[in-house]
Amino acid sequence: MKQVPFHPEELDLFFKQLWKKSLNPFWICKPIADDFEMILANPAALALDPRQKPGTKFSELVASGKYPDGILDGYHKCLADKMPLEFEQTPVINGKEYLFRTFLVPIVDAEDKVTHIWGTSHNLTDFIDPQRELLMINQYLDAKVQERTAQLNDAMRRLEKLTITDELTQLANRRYFDDALKREIGRAKRNNQPLALIYFDIDYFKTFNDTYGHTAGDKCLRRVAQVLSRHAQRAADVVARYGGEEFVMLLPNLTCKQALQVAERVRTAVTDLAIPNADTVAGIVTISAGVAVIKESSASADTLLKLADNALYQSKSKGRNCSLIAD
Repeated sequence: MKQVPFHPEELDLFFKQLWKKSLNPFWICKPIADDFEMILANPAALALDPRQKPGTKFSELVASGKYPDGILDGYHKCLADKMPLEFEQTPVINGKEYLFRTFLVPIVDAEDKVTHIWGTSHNLTDFIDPQRELLMINQYLDAKVQERTAQLNDAMRRLEKLTITDELTQLANRRYFDDALKREIGRAKRNNQPLALIYFDIDYFKTFNDTYGHTAGDKCLRRVAQVLSRHAQRAADVVARYGGEEFVMLLPNLTCKQALQVAERVRTAVTDLAIPNADTVAGIVTISAGVAVIKESSASADTLLKLADNALYQSKSKGRNCSLIAD
C-alpha cells in the first residue's frame, strides 16, 4: 500500500502536540562560555524541575546539589564531538531520586557549528526507544533548516545578481564593471600581462529613439548586448552596459591586434543584424569602437578608460561604424 505523506501543517501540529503533551521531558539549550543556557523546556520538563526556564544556566542547576556531578561533561562532549550522545543521570527532585537516560542531539548549522542542543530524558522504567523519538524530531528540524538555508541562499544569490546586472540588457552593470576593472588591473600587473578594453557606442542612438520610439530602442539595446555576449566567451572576459547606449568589454591578456580583431567582429555582427536606422549612412544600426591596451605596471583603471574613450572619440570623428586603437 502506498504511504500517504504528511502535509507540512500536519507535521507542525504533530510536533507541537508532541512537545506539549509528551510525558517525557524535552528541552533546548545553547552553548555559552564554559556553560549552557536553557532556551526552552516542555511542560513535562518543567513539572520535574520548574527552574528549567529560559535563561537559566546549567551550572546553576548543578550547583543546587540536585544533579549528579559531571552531568555537564556530557553536554561538553556532545558540543565537542558534534554527535548524538546518550548517558544516565540521577537527579534528586523534591526529595526523590530519579534514574533517567538522557539523550542529546547537537543542532549544527551550515558552517558546521553547534548552535543548540536538543535533549530528552526517559525514565528507565518506562524506557521506549528515546532515540527514535528524538531523532525523528531532529531529522524533521534538520530538513527544515536545510530547506530554509537553501531558500535564503537562493534569495541572496538573486539579490546579488540584481545588484550587479543591468535590468534591460542582462549584461553586467557599471558597478560590476568598475570592480572587475580594478581587479583585472591588479592581476595584469602581477602577471606582467596586457589588459585590453574596448569601448563601444551605438551610432546615432538618440535619433534612433526619436525616430522609432523607446520600445524599439530597448529592443535594439538588447540585441546588441546579445552580440557582445557572444564575443566574450572566456571565463575572465567581462562585457557590461556602461551607459545609455555605451558598452564596454574587458579582455585580459590580449594584444592590441587581438583586441582590434574582437572589436571588428562585434562591429560586423551588429551590422549583420540589419536593424533599420535611416539616420546612418548604411541605413542600419551600426556601432563604433575604441580599443586600448595597457602593459605598463604603473597604468591605472582611469588611464585605460581614458585611452579607450579617446579611441572611441576618434572612431566617431572619422565617420563612425569603425574600430580604432588608442594612439
